[in-house]
Amino acid sequence: MMDGQDDTLKPKFDFFVKNGFTGKLLPQLIASDPNILSAAVDSHLKPCFELLKLFLGSPDRIVVALKRAPFLMSFSFKGAVQPNIELLIKEGMHVDRVAKLLSLHARVILVKHDRMVYAVNALKNLGVEPKTPVFLHAAKVMLSISKSNWRKKIEVMKSLGWSEEEIIVAFKRYPYLLACSEEKIRKSLDFFVNTLKLEPQTIITCPEYLSYSVDRRLRPRHNVLKVLVSKKLVKEDEKIVRAVTRISDRDFLEKYVTKYTDKVTGLLEIYGGISKAKKMES
Repeated sequence: MMDGQDDTLKPKFDFFVKNGFTGKLLPQLIASDPNILSAAVDSHLKPCFELLKLFLGSPDRIVVALKRAPFLMSFSFKGAVQPNIELLIKEGMHVDRVAKLLSLHARVILVKHDRMVYAVNALKNLGVEPKTPVFLHAAKVMLSISKSNWRKKIEVMKSLGWSEEEIIVAFKRYPYLLACSEEKIRKSLDFFVNTLKLEPQTIITCPEYLSYSVDRRLRPRHNVLKVLVSKKLVKEDEKIVRAVTRISDRDFLEKYVTKYTDKVTGLLEIYGGISKAKKMES
């Protein structure tokens, strides 16, 4: 390595070691984002680490956060991250949730400050406060889609019979509802309303149903249950809805497929074939 490079890198390695990045933590830190070696110590690295340490504490927790989101070090903390964090704390977000934000949902705080201000105000108007557990997820969804796409999804659900109030109630229970594409929303609602014959209130109470894959999860299960009901091997009651939506793939396979394969020819194929069964068993 050239002397000039030694002079440039040594202060950075000294800084990392001084801040607890010793042993395997140092190479893990650099591997998380090699661009960290291009950053200036005083103007970039120091304020970044001070803020991360404030909320995450130990160097190993900082490394974990950077492994999940190495791009954190590529942003200006003073220009982007710090103003957003200060806003969220001012609005009532607990420091533990800020730590979770940095560790698991870092992209949320990397948006431009005016976007964060808009999202906070819009969510508060919907009744989602920064101090509540659901806020992180709601903000993640709102910041991931444009205002126009947000409105389009609302209009799609209204065209399918939902009121705006019902949509907001469902969103507050399961924010990722509005992260689904318009096509998925239409397809899922069609399945639950026209195939399963669910009342709208059931879906509003359990909006996470709309995130399940119709083709890979819901319809194959429903097809199996239709056959079992027709042969009077299971009763057609409220447990059918739970079987279609709630139980794990492994439990469904065991309780409704392998249990009856000797009584119903082709049941495994109706569910999805041998390859799917093997995947569930592995």
